[in-house]
Amino acid sequence: MDSETLTLLLRGGHLNIEERRARGSWPHAPLRLNDLREHLVRLIEHESFFPSARPSADSPAEGVFIERRGPNEFVCIARRTFPTLEETERPFGRAEDAASFYLGSYLHLPGDLDGWKVIE
Repeated sequence: MDSETLTLLLRGGHLNIEERRARGSWPHAPLRLNDLREHLVRLIEHESFFPSARPSADSPAEGVFIERRGPNEFVCIARRTFPTLEETERPFGRAEDAASFYLGSYLHLPGDLDGWKVIE
């Protein structure tokens, strides 16, 4: 799978069958969890926030966000807005650990990623 498509999926994007065919991603083989982790590590080592900027206090956005605070400092921020806004932070000293947390706790992988089977 190409890097752009993989990044889109890890950010929570969706591709229909026509889009998958246009990208050359249909039919597709299962994805390996380790490959996803390696790709995500490369992203979070160079971006301040993943999958998007940290939402403002009045934003309804929920989910898990990874913030890079330094070369060996990554924080996974879990955010929910109902019944009240609540955020928890979990620090990690390695990008690999933050990526593993995001993939397992937020995307529930191994398993299904927008129709792609993710295996160990």
